[in-house]
Amino acid sequence: MPASPTRWVPNRYPAARRSDHVDVYKSESKGEVRVRDPYNWLEHNTDETEQWTTAQEQYTREYLDQNPERQDLEDQIRKTMDYAKFSAPSLKDDGRWYWYFNTGLQAQSVIYRSKDGTLPEYSEGKDPGGEVFFDPNLLSSDGTAALAATAFARSGEYFAYGISRSGSDFFTVYVRPTSAPLASVNGSKPSHDDGRLPEEIRYVKFSGISWTHDSKGFFYQRFPTRESHGSAADDVAGTETQSDKNAMLFYHKLGTQQSEDVLVYKDDSNPEWMWGTEVTEVDGRYLLLSVRRDTSRKNLLWIADLQKESIGQNMQWDRLVDDFEANFEYIANDGTKFYFLTNKDAPLYKLVTVDIADAPDKRVFKDLIPEDNKAHLQDVNVINGDYAAVVYKRNVIDEIYLYQLSSGKQLKRLAPDFVGAASVNGRRKNPFFFATLTGFTNPGIVARYDFEAKDEDKRWSVYRSTLVSGLDPNDFSAEQVWYTSKDGTRVPMFIVRHKDTKFDGTAPALQYGYGGFSFSINPFFAPAFLTWMKKYGAILAVPNIRGGGEFGEEWHLAGTRERKVNCFDDFIAATQFLVDNKYAAPGKVAINGGSNGGLLVAACVNRAPEGLLGAAVADVGVLDLLKFADFTIGRAWTSDYGDPHDPHDFDFIYPISPLHNVPTNKTLPPLLITTADHDDRVVPLHSFKHAATLQHLQPNNPHPLLIRIDKKAGHGAGKSTEMRIRESADKYGFIAQSLGLKARDA
Repeated sequence: MPASPTRWVPNRYPAARRSDHVDVYKSESKGEVRVRDPYNWLEHNTDETEQWTTAQEQYTREYLDQNPERQDLEDQIRKTMDYAKFSAPSLKDDGRWYWYFNTGLQAQSVIYRSKDGTLPEYSEGKDPGGEVFFDPNLLSSDGTAALAATAFARSGEYFAYGISRSGSDFFTVYVRPTSAPLASVNGSKPSHDDGRLPEEIRYVKFSGISWTHDSKGFFYQRFPTRESHGSAADDVAGTETQSDKNAMLFYHKLGTQQSEDVLVYKDDSNPEWMWGTEVTEVDGRYLLLSVRRDTSRKNLLWIADLQKESIGQNMQWDRLVDDFEANFEYIANDGTKFYFLTNKDAPLYKLVTVDIADAPDKRVFKDLIPEDNKAHLQDVNVINGDYAAVVYKRNVIDEIYLYQLSSGKQLKRLAPDFVGAASVNGRRKNPFFFATLTGFTNPGIVARYDFEAKDEDKRWSVYRSTLVSGLDPNDFSAEQVWYTSKDGTRVPMFIVRHKDTKFDGTAPALQYGYGGFSFSINPFFAPAFLTWMKKYGAILAVPNIRGGGEFGEEWHLAGTRERKVNCFDDFIAATQFLVDNKYAAPGKVAINGGSNGGLLVAACVNRAPEGLLGAAVADVGVLDLLKFADFTIGRAWTSDYGDPHDPHDFDFIYPISPLHNVPTNKTLPPLLITTADHDDRVVPLHSFKHAATLQHLQPNNPHPLLIRIDKKAGHGAGKSTEMRIRESADKYGFIAQSLGLKARDA
């Protein structure tokens, strides 16, 4: 007999006051539209909001804790996540190798380095090798301080790093000599202040760190001072909702205070614009400024000659690309000849060259690696002088090629039998590069290509393989299927199962998706998913719906603005396909997604045929589509969602906004909404208001409609390992207890 769902008594939700607040919007078709927002008070951090969130947390906890298998699931997830994880090594300019390493359950991964210029040799095993260089776990007692950005100076003498607290997108930049590691010595815990330079660079957000080649300083983006943040150690950043505007580009000179930093660029007439910088890799001569106004794949690209210009507001910019019409990403340069990856007239991307020595009206962008109309050109990494490691994505499977840069000629394909996701890293001055390969059943392989190996067949080799404990990846298999969406579009989907799970229409399923912002859902290794699948005989389904970047810019645009409904239709069609083709049992498909994927899940709960979905978990979702643009960085998302304050856009946004379209004429599946108090990307008020609305409009729903609220956590980045384990046990335990799944090992 199957287990029975956790007992649920409806109509006992914590009370939430309903105000008479009304917002007025302008509609192209209807003129003025008045929209009630009775829970607008949940947008503010007040005692009333605190009391409501506390009551909701307790109420949700009571339900989750009724799951008799929850603790066992948590213990199993912890066991399967307890294995050594590592990054590819990188040779820095102090002549040492650096890499990330986590012994298994450490809250944050640690930066290690070699003791000299010799790269430690591995094939497998748990040994981190080398010595600890920077241990973020020493920054807090609970693992909630994390590295948000890092950059080594060209001299090899300095390491600049950003520290984010409790998951906030804001971080503070510090600098320390590479001769002063942050590491425990004989068990003693050092102070973060030991050995570092005195400067503290605050209010940094959505920024890289770009050193000038003289190693005297670096460029960074910051926002105006916020007194509400208190000191850098106060852990207040991330809890406010005010809009992120008026970003400024600064240059920081080592050994000086932030108040002395040099303003390089700001634009008061365009307060939403943001500034990304890069210094040309080999010669260090040029500063590239990438200007973005939103999350679309379109930017301006300006170049300044650091040999001729003094750093500051009077720098003369060569405005190479001065219209927001395409994406241009710097790859390399040979003097004035620049290489860019672009989607200009190439939705699947191409590599082009242009010579900035030519007069602006004489410049021509020439195709070097033309667009391949069947594969998305994802990355070009220039190595060993005139070579490039090139990554294509073909039908959501990555392919690595070696090219000659000067001619654009393809030389060979590497690892042709690999199926999964690949990333490459290397530097032009070095005769090698590394590739990191992962997949649904592959926890991670770091491979190396060495141009100095005389035998060409031995240039590619496995440097290090990940060994998992607690489960055997070989017990799982993955396949790709294609299904037809509502409008006839063919959509690919990966299906993963344990070898003992049959495709006979009886298996529960977890369907995971995203579908937005040109972000691709590549094959990934997820121990928590695999643990749950093995325990309950479930499958994992990952449809690569429109809105993502899997097939280039046209696939992305097909899931934006007026076409956003395509994402929801694709996702619902995937569920129907799983049931119709006996991959999953009817009413046993649970859906999950985060951020834009949380919007996806909430919208599908509203729109899917009654009974199709078994359960749903919407993580940190954008749920109020009429107000998303008013908080933190939300304004940047109007390129995908449209602008609710534009009368034309309002007319296609309002009918799909999850908060404003909760159905009252059908039964909703069990739903768990998750958010976090320091999420300043998708602020938690989205989840608060949606939970209150669901509970008010569907008080008698026979299934629970709950919200889980993390403390000292943000949108996801920097979350400690232990927090991830507990969250996974709650989320996937919720699915099991709501569906009444029976554990195989019970």
